Amino acid sequence: MDRNTIFAYILILIILFTIPFYYQWVSGPAPESQDTTRITQDTAVVETSETDIAADREKSLLEPKEEAAPTPEKPDTKKAEGAPEQLYTIETNMFWITVSDKGGGTLRSVQLKQYSGRGNSPYAELIPDYKDRVLRFSAIGFEGDTVEYASENFNLRVSGARAPNPSDTLAITSEPATFSFSHTTPEGGKITRELTFYPDRYHIGMNIELRHFRDIIANRQYHLTWNSPIAITEENVSDDLNYSKAYGLLGDELIDIDAGKANKGEPEIESLEGTTNWVAVRNKYFTSIVTPVSREATAMRLSGTKKWTTEPQLKRYSTSLVLPYQEQRVQTDSFYVYIGPLDYSELNGYDQGFERMMNFGWSPIRPISKLVLWAFTTIHQVIPNYGLVLILFGVVIKILVFPLTKKSYVSMKEMQNLQPKVQELREKYKDDSQKMNEEMMKIYKEHGVNPVGGCLPMLLQMPLLYALFIVFRSTIELRGAEFIGWIKDLSQPDTVLTLPFSIPLYGADVNILPLIMAGTMIGQQRMTATGTTGSQQKMMMWFMPVFFLLIFNNFPSGLNLYYALFNIMTIIQQKWFIDLPEAPAESK
Repeated sequence: MDRNTIFAYILILIILFTIPFYYQWVSGPAPESQDTTRITQDTAVVETSETDIAADREKSLLEPKEEAAPTPEKPDTKKAEGAPEQLYTIETNMFWITVSDKGGGTLRSVQLKQYSGRGNSPYAELIPDYKDRVLRFSAIGFEGDTVEYASENFNLRVSGARAPNPSDTLAITSEPATFSFSHTTPEGGKITRELTFYPDRYHIGMNIELRHFRDIIANRQYHLTWNSPIAITEENVSDDLNYSKAYGLLGDELIDIDAGKANKGEPEIESLEGTTNWVAVRNKYFTSIVTPVSREATAMRLSGTKKWTTEPQLKRYSTSLVLPYQEQRVQTDSFYVYIGPLDYSELNGYDQGFERMMNFGWSPIRPISKLVLWAFTTIHQVIPNYGLVLILFGVVIKILVFPLTKKSYVSMKEMQNLQPKVQELREKYKDDSQKMNEEMMKIYKEHGVNPVGGCLPMLLQMPLLYALFIVFRSTIELRGAEFIGWIKDLSQPDTVLTLPFSIPLYGADVNILPLIMAGTMIGQQRMTATGTTGSQQKMMMWFMPVFFLLIFNNFPSGLNLYYALFNIMTIIQQKWFIDLPEAPAESK
């Protein structure tokens, strides 16, 4: 959790707790005369994929029976050593993905069709332009050397579609297709990597087959490494990097590392042994996950380093799964490789705990955050504009919490009515605090007033406000969601002007919705204030709106839209529903 989020939580807590007392201070003492699910479609697709993988496993288990004694294969001579790299581009309904024949289907590019990238890029590129190849196989040889084939050209065979030329793009829009990359080693072993692409899924099915590797792998294990972060996809680079981490699920324990915590020149490393369910890297909105499905990984390694450039410090990650090699003549291991959005319903559909990477707040808040997200996505199926969804959601929430809001204002009003008597007791028993408290409690009891009645309803709403803050700030549903006019992206500030200088706390961007929110706060306080206010009280009446304006100016426009709407509806409630008339003065 980044520092700004923690600060925002603390700020909301303090403000909500002090709002009743703040309004009472601004208004001044009242005169004594006043009255008182899991997605079925996703599951079906995953189950179909697992059936295919099970069939592949059964086939691989039968294959060792074909020969009684293995015959070493001759080294592959079809491609000269050091031949130029061949890149193949596959198009599905979800992405364009480019794989290399060097290393046997290592990934070089993944562009998501449904999400825009930085600048004017219409598609989000998830793999940065680094020289390292993603999904690299490696092991330890008998000479203590590293066995890997990242620089070797593999032969390609395609099933389910025509074999593409390197300059072509192969479209997979109706049926899956499998790319099979194979390489024969100088020792007579053969390594094959099969990549199966599905038309409407963000995951790739992957099989790794090792033949005659007994005399190649020395320590009975090999590594499958994703050696890349997720590329920066957001205009706000610092915000994107705040969420950049590497994860691993070891048994039921979620392990994560943040390269931002690494010392300069030294990596942040977690190497753990035990049943590893998956490893992953993420940025704010996207992730890549590698998970074994046919054989348990026995260990994992997460590594992260910092790199300084002309932009804010960048983070580099490497995640590895350690798979056992059982010295069989033929060993085949199957995996899922998910490369796509941090979409809760999408990730939850795999039933592998992928969604645990998503930040839904502290444990007591998570169910509320998930409920808020579910409500948003459900309403969006009927109303396609997320700005209108926010407005409708705000109206529904305001109606639901109306009894609490009304009780809060009634309690505050009653406390104001009792202020003259309370002040008299303070003067009378200023030297005996215990007696003063006893008498004050008697007055509260006689008038049926709860001293904390004004803030308790506010406190009960705090979990919801926390959940809204988390959902609006970090879920992909609002990313790139337009509302109206100048509000082009509800996950970003609604900037209309950038100043040539920066104002402390406020920044250089002028945003409209925070100004509207601050204006509605001032309107609320003017309605709440009664009687004549002193200069100090007038100053405090302006303090909170200005403070909120400074803090919220760089928050997502969706969050500011909700809070501005919430304030407007509160003003309406005060004016038409819970505006309590003053009672005629009582004769003494």
